[in-house]
Amino acid sequence: MTQPTYENAYSADAAENYERYVVPAIGRPVAEGLLEAAQLRPGERVLDVACGTGVVTRLAAERVLPDGAVAGLDPNPGMLAVARKAAPAGTPIAWHEAPAESIPLPLAKR
Repeated sequence: MTQPTYENAYSADAAENYERYVVPAIGRPVAEGLLEAAQLRPGERVLDVACGTGVVTRLAAERVLPDGAVAGLDPNPGMLAVARKAAPAGTPIAWHEAPAESIPLPLAKR
């Protein structure tokens, strides 16, 4: 009996595989619970720090747009490339490549 091989199972890069396999099984359910607890409302502003492929960012956009604003921040360009592709066309999400300790955004006014 031959052992099955998985040489082509993960043929995409790491970020694409993360979006394809981890997000549906783990990321999306966790993100939905997080956003339920956050109780976002239309018109609010959201910054997703360490957004990865953007599952939380995309779900937050569904809750706060069109009158709110949503940004995703991640230091990994590969994750952000997948996040941009995964976002619905025309969704005004601002994607920023930077580490959390140097957020390239102005402070919110109170």
